[in-house]
Amino acid sequence: MNPALPGGASDGSAAAGGGRWSTSVRLGYAFVPYRELWQGRSIAPNPSQLAIDVHLATLQVIATAPTATSLDVQLPAGAVVTRSIMGERTDDSVGDLELRLRQDGSRWWPDAAFAGALALGAVVPTGPYVARSGAANLPPESIALTLGRGVPWWLLEADGRWAIARRVSALAQLSARGPLGQADDGFAWGPEVRTTVGVRVAAKPWLAAVAISDLQWRGGASEPDPFAGGRIASANVGGWQWTAVPSVSATLGRGVSASLGLRIPLVADVVGNQLVPSVGGFVGLTYAPPAPRRRPPPPLAAPAPAVGTITVVDYWASWCAPCGEIDARLSAAAPRWPDVVIRRLDATEDGAVELPVEARGLPVVEVFGPDGKRVALLLGPDALDVVAVVDRLRAARRGSSNGLSPLTSPLAAPMGTPPTAPAAPAQESP
Repeated sequence: MNPALPGGASDGSAAAGGGRWSTSVRLGYAFVPYRELWQGRSIAPNPSQLAIDVHLATLQVIATAPTATSLDVQLPAGAVVTRSIMGERTDDSVGDLELRLRQDGSRWWPDAAFAGALALGAVVPTGPYVARSGAANLPPESIALTLGRGVPWWLLEADGRWAIARRVSALAQLSARGPLGQADDGFAWGPEVRTTVGVRVAAKPWLAAVAISDLQWRGGASEPDPFAGGRIASANVGGWQWTAVPSVSATLGRGVSASLGLRIPLVADVVGNQLVPSVGGFVGLTYAPPAPRRRPPPPLAAPAPAVGTITVVDYWASWCAPCGEIDARLSAAAPRWPDVVIRRLDATEDGAVELPVEARGLPVVEVFGPDGKRVALLLGPDALDVVAVVDRLRAARRGSSNGLSPLTSPLAAPMGTPPTAPAAPAQESP
């Protein structure tokens, strides 16, 4: 089977952009060993001791517009190492270039617990292609193993993410691709479908564990019949495979994040004789440059914290559904917070407000202590916990808060009016 990435970014989503232009670059490496020859659902005899190791590096670049529309470009390259009793051979090459145009649905779906996206794309045959039709002198079990496949493909993907709890999310993706024509030798690949479901648990704001179930199906291929004319089905192409994919991801700071995981085959059912993957691994390193610091217009400059009180600075936008939930929670807590001032900054327009340098998108909430020093920066889903953070701060300072003075209007918001009906979920910050 094709060892190339079966579609989509490894983390399942592109950045929604936070209402501004953004870019990210990811470099990934995957090791996929093919050690067992299967026929159907069973191990088949392998007298030649054929084995193949795939070392695949992928460069991915994503550019996202303020409309949450992103262009995703992926280029794989690597080495295919073939071993048998006859010796060893290594083939180095680039793979086929993958292009995707992805639209995040955060502008239209008001449910803050759900975020989804659709992607359309194409595969450009940039990698070298080895003729498949009538390859009688090639091992039949390796017929579908290659980096370049000789034809352009169409791509279609849909993915979603549901917030189950504050730090737990469910993930799902459905992707399909199909060939646009035949290779130069008349070989015709079949369509491919992939579905993944999983769960992401954020153990810490900077550390998360992901468990994914990955089911892939590849249709059979056909080739010209050199004897009777017409076409015949290729003998050793197609089937389905079920794989478990556990991984961990960490935010390292300064826009850098990393991921590490395994691909563990569970069940496979192949057509003819095919090598199937054994346990493999992957690692990825992502760099998303922080938003450049811009001088905001004076009316919307970030306010200085009110010395002597606890100050909450809430950055919101009309397109940010989690921001609406945060506003509701702050409004509900305000009557019992005589020693807290809440200030809101309208970041709906790109560049209207200078976000904290650590933030890549909304929601963002800052909490300042009575001494004017920031005591908490809440990004992404952590911002929904602002009430609990403030309650803990008030409780810790209750015995020594002589400097706190009650406000006549704890909901005073001199920097803007909070949204009453947010239109769509915002992409969470990492």
